[in-house]
Amino acid sequence: MAGRAVNASRGVHYCRRVAEFRAHIGVHYGFLEIADDQSWGRTDWPNVFFGRRPTGLIATSPGEVFLITGRHTGTVGFTVRVDDGDPGPDLEGFEDVVEVPFEASRSELRLIEWAGEKSHALPRLSAGPGSYRMRYHCRGMDDAGNSSWDYRAVVDEYLLQIWPSPAAQPATLKVTSREGHRRILES
Repeated sequence: MAGRAVNASRGVHYCRRVAEFRAHIGVHYGFLEIADDQSWGRTDWPNVFFGRRPTGLIATSPGEVFLITGRHTGTVGFTVRVDDGDPGPDLEGFEDVVEVPFEASRSELRLIEWAGEKSHALPRLSAGPGSYRMRYHCRGMDDAGNSSWDYRAVVDEYLLQIWPSPAAQPATLKVTSREGHRRILES
């Protein structure tokens, strides 16, 4: 696949999209997990996420990722894009955008629904195990909190970008939803 120019806050970057996963995913209790087969279930999430929330929407531990959704129970639209470089954030298309470092123990990850009842293979990480950056984009979280919606209807959508990167501090790039504001700025 040919490289493409992407306008990002740190300048123009050229990267190649390695792979993409896109699906409607079932959520319960407003969260999803991503993990490799060896790491899933090992993290003490109350200590890692709830005790200190650098972004309020995503937290990582070696080999595992915890993602918050606006929908408590139902279906969300979820896309994961693995790139070989920083693709730049989509600040126009999403209401809330945060990013965190991630240490991959393995290059194969799975998106895991509540308690492991279903899991979905994600694209293989472009540089194998090692240091990555994850940028989490959220859209429709406020509307998804409305309990009158049909649980099968997709109201909120998420994009997770992953690319090789040295570890850096978590960052909040954009917060405009009420739910994002509550989770990010009031935590």
